[in-house]
Amino acid sequence: MYPARAAVVAEIEAELVDVVASAVQAVRDAIPVYRNLHGPQLADVEAIAYWSLRRLMTLWAGGDPALDERDHSRFRAIGAARAADGRPLADVLRAYRVASSVFVRHVTTEYLEALEPPDIAELSLGVLDAIDAISEEIIGAYIVAREKLTSNRAQAHALLLDDLVAGRQNSPGALADRVRELDLELPTHPNMLVVEPMSAGRSLTDGTVESLVLALGLTPPDRTAQSTRRSHLCTRRDQRAILLLPNAIERTEIEAACNEMMLRGCMVVRSTIAGVGRAWRLASEALDTAPDHAFDDRAVLDSGDGHLLALLTARSTADTSEVVRTVLGSLTEAANAHILEGLSAFIATGTATAAAAQLHVHPQTLRYRLRRAQDLTGRDPRSAWHRLALDTAIQLRQLG
Repeated sequence: MYPARAAVVAEIEAELVDVVASAVQAVRDAIPVYRNLHGPQLADVEAIAYWSLRRLMTLWAGGDPALDERDHSRFRAIGAARAADGRPLADVLRAYRVASSVFVRHVTTEYLEALEPPDIAELSLGVLDAIDAISEEIIGAYIVAREKLTSNRAQAHALLLDDLVAGRQNSPGALADRVRELDLELPTHPNMLVVEPMSAGRSLTDGTVESLVLALGLTPPDRTAQSTRRSHLCTRRDQRAILLLPNAIERTEIEAACNEMMLRGCMVVRSTIAGVGRAWRLASEALDTAPDHAFDDRAVLDSGDGHLLALLTARSTADTSEVVRTVLGSLTEAANAHILEGLSAFIATGTATAAAAQLHVHPQTLRYRLRRAQDLTGRDPRSAWHRLALDTAIQLRQLG
């Protein structure tokens, strides 16, 4: 034991929470993939930083430069975990270097007078040796874990979508590498479809999910795609399936397939890859809260239903402008102002005849405008749920 080093370590121990916070912040500032980590992921990074810095202090204070087998085992586990969540290997290794430099700089800035030059030299050399050993263990475990994941393409594809849904894949470069590694060609603006059994008593089986994928003209996860690279992903959340789909698949095809298989769902169209997590939450929460009559004339809700339900249930994510945009769509364009006017009058008066009289047009003209409104929005104003959605969006637009 080195008394001067032990005294410094004792003082740093009392302020280690702040040192770790500074190290983690430095990592987030320096490495883009770490900036969007929150909740459990950020807590995991903080816990690893706390343990790693304490271990470095213990080794330095005791004059023991070598990590033991338990340390090696832990870093191998970290390497395997980072492979599973898709965090880029180079970024993981850089995070250790950044955090270590914060620690060394803190020691040399705050405690230089309490230490001798050999103490500082031993600290710097010990950190370099530790990073070298850490890198070797993490790289080895990361490579082995990635090989295992990619050898089972179905599992690897599902894990990628799991990571996108959870927001664990934040680096565009790393995502591009992973997509290429898995022989995928994902659309830049995919559609997110979440489905569940129509009846609460029915279970969602893997066979049903496979049948749905086949009905949409896609290749199931455990089969080899023919001629073209796979452009979709699929995973499960209990009794729900999540599908990331190319936007070339028509809504009518999805409706027909869901009806045939006794499924209902919600589809968020033209999400971005970075917005997959938000799309999942919007669709999932819509299925949690939608009344039965929202499905009276269809099996699949849309983005407008999701945003309307977020507003009606007073969720913090509710956005009135999104309700207007997704429910009314092109009705807000100047060229369709007369159609929106006819729709508003119909909702306000309750009948086409009364609406026509209010606008001083022929009833047939008013009925034509209602048909055009239905064509443009996909919503029948005679349906209670669609009338609520349209009326809410119209009122919000007028208020905005």
